[in-house]
Amino acid sequence: MKDKKNKIITALSALFLMAALSLFFNVDRAYALEADIKPLQGRTIYCVGDSITLAIGGNKDINGRYISFSDYLGQYSGATVYNSSFEGVQIGDYGINNCIMQRIYGIPVDTSVIVFWAGVDDFIWGTPMNYERYKQDVDFAFSYMKNNFPLTKIIIVTTYKNRSEKLRTDRGATLAQFMQYQVEAASRYGFSVVDLYNMQLSPLSTPQYFADDIHPNDAGNRLIADIIYKKILE
Repeated sequence: MKDKKNKIITALSALFLMAALSLFFNVDRAYALEADIKPLQGRTIYCVGDSITLAIGGNKDINGRYISFSDYLGQYSGATVYNSSFEGVQIGDYGINNCIMQRIYGIPVDTSVIVFWAGVDDFIWGTPMNYERYKQDVDFAFSYMKNNFPLTKIIIVTTYKNRSEKLRTDRGATLAQFMQYQVEAASRYGFSVVDLYNMQLSPLSTPQYFADDIHPNDAGNRLIADIIYKKILE
């Protein structure tokens, strides 16, 4: 009886081991296959934004260029990714070079995906009419993209919580309101949203992903790329 019981246990153990190995190799093959698939091969992604998109605070390549989340998007998707960003820029064109609108004007119409990430510099540095002018700038930018890129997937990214909320109290609205307005406008124009502001990712709550009070480090850029890439695939 004892020998029979041992044989049963041995047989079940062998079956369990075979099933586990089978699952392991199936998962391994599936992962390898997924890694080889480049769903946007031959297409283009434009990431337009400020110093966060520029990746100040991240790693640099051998040429001294910052490695952004946009670079990781290119690795994941197989797309050609253009990073059109500059530090300290606002959305509206007030005669200042490199503003967001000037960058949007330069995006080719056959672009497959536009990742728009801006607005925190409007909050930090202010616009001529503060919050009310900011809303006009958002609507102008979103309307322009809607009308000029009808076949392009447009993703709006809000900026996560940061210490600028305590530094600026003279904008007529909070950073939360600045970011929420983009979410509402994106809904009106039919754009996708990655609402980082309302996620558990920020220099305040997850400092391990940040190089300073606002800029992600390389781990943060990789995580942000993962989040945006999932939205691209939806």
